[in-house]
Amino acid sequence: MTGRRVDRSWALYERALEHIPLGTQTHSKAARSALRGVEPCYIARGKGCRVWDLDGNEYIDFRNGLGPITLGYSHPGVDEAVRRRLDEGTIFSYPHPLEAELAARLVAWIPCAEQVRFLKTGGEAMAATHRLARAFTGRDKVLTCGYHGWLNSTGVGVPAATQATYRALPWGDAGPYEDALKAEPIAAVSVACAYAEAERGDPFLAELRALTERYGALLVFDEIVTGFRLDRAGAQGYFGVVPDLAVFAKGMSNGVPLSCYAGRREVMELAERASISSTFGGDTLGLAAAMAVLDAYEAEDVVAGLWSRGEKVQQGFNQHCARLGIAAELRGLPPMAQWIFADDRFQDFNAEVLKRGVIVFSVCYPSFAHRAADLDAALAAMGEALATLAVR
Repeated sequence: MTGRRVDRSWALYERALEHIPLGTQTHSKAARSALRGVEPCYIARGKGCRVWDLDGNEYIDFRNGLGPITLGYSHPGVDEAVRRRLDEGTIFSYPHPLEAELAARLVAWIPCAEQVRFLKTGGEAMAATHRLARAFTGRDKVLTCGYHGWLNSTGVGVPAATQATYRALPWGDAGPYEDALKAEPIAAVSVACAYAEAERGDPFLAELRALTERYGALLVFDEIVTGFRLDRAGAQGYFGVVPDLAVFAKGMSNGVPLSCYAGRREVMELAERASISSTFGGDTLGLAAAMAVLDAYEAEDVVAGLWSRGEKVQQGFNQHCARLGIAAELRGLPPMAQWIFADDRFQDFNAEVLKRGVIVFSVCYPSFAHRAADLDAALAAMGEALATLAVR
């Protein structure tokens, strides 16, 4: 299994660099020079839990598109729903009925949702919630926890005045948030679960809920990853804490671009005055895919499947590490646990599992399409990869 070649992938990558910065649109998908000759730069197709690269190599995939693929690649129900829409048109001069139909279903699913609106990516939907929070409270500053997409990040290219309206605080300790809320008016506390320590959401999120209510700020949950994975209603469903606003994306449409922001009616209705609008927010492909995803989740207990598959990988990997004396673990809640290597050898682990036909990411994203045999094969490959690291 370790005799794979990825020459065609890397040749195309070198050509792509002439026209595309990083060779890709997504930083986390960029080829790593340290893995030259091992990592596939391009994936040509996928089915179930497996993908095939440009050179024809087959892999069991735990990246799953960086999280969106919860049902598996080329899911029949989702694909058929998209095909039907292609035959009838994808975008029109007025909304398609699917906008109203999907919104009604999501309101019934999501605890915080009294109203829903659609966009294409999680990052822009998070930007929409921040704008709504500022419009509703008349305040500028937002306390953030975790990554909310490039639109909402600070750094190079962001004016200092804009950066000053954001303050990043850590996960799991409400103390710094209370200090910040006491010190000055805050529009919102915007929080995404930390992968490796997600269980600390109890009591942390409930404490944030109480603090935001006390100081007149809105509570915003970034459910881009947690939605349709940790629970079908995300962290708010799992931890039982209802925010004012929330964003869902990724697993909501199993890889077809779609996101939504949802929340309290009196806040959501400010979208008109705040001028949040997108030509492609209601294209029928994403809406139809999401309807099919909801159908699949209603037909089968997908979330329980993601938990059980994640638990098997987590337990198996951690047992390998304990047996081999390697200071590493798969830590966090099973549907979205994070690989932690004490000696910074995660990239070496990447290389060794790629040679053996397994793709991993910093977060382990099991899908409902992973069957017992796939998980057994992947864990065997991980055990071999770890054994190779142990003798170096």
